[in-house]
Amino acid sequence: MESDAVALRVGSGLQFTLRRLATLAYGIAVVAAVVGAATFATGLWVFEGGGRTTWIIIGGLLCLVPVAAALIAWLLLRITAKYAPQLVDNVKTFLAGSSPATQVLIDYDSGQTVAASSRSFGALRGELTERSKELPALYAGVRAIISVPGLAALAVLGIVGVGLLGTVLLIGGLIG
Repeated sequence: MESDAVALRVGSGLQFTLRRLATLAYGIAVVAAVVGAATFATGLWVFEGGGRTTWIIIGGLLCLVPVAAALIAWLLLRITAKYAPQLVDNVKTFLAGSSPATQVLIDYDSGQTVAASSRSFGALRGELTERSKELPALYAGVRAIISVPGLAALAVLGIVGVGLLGTVLLIGGLIG
């Protein structure tokens, strides 16, 4: 049947995207942890007395934000992975319906980027939220594809910010 082939192709494409996103999120989390730890250690070295206590609280939170964003993205993808065996069946069920949102899944299979897909998946998410009990794998997969790029962007921007802060602290510590 053609619908089975489409469901298999779409399901496989979603699983491939989720695996790539999980690898990306894990890599970003590792980089964020290294940059955050280096910046935090530099702050501990630079600040003395009462400034050290303030740094531990405020600097610690600043250094953890990118790590937290990347880990949340990775965990969201790990949770989604447990539904992977059901994904093709969920896609078949969804494509068998008469919803206009089914076209989003069929269009997804055209090879567009994850960022473009996540924007078009927004309309699909509304319907899947209502059917999350019926189609848990598809709901979790679409939720991850929509959420993870934003969390990854937040983590990357956080890494840049924390890295710049660490560089300024290091220069200040070396000069002072």
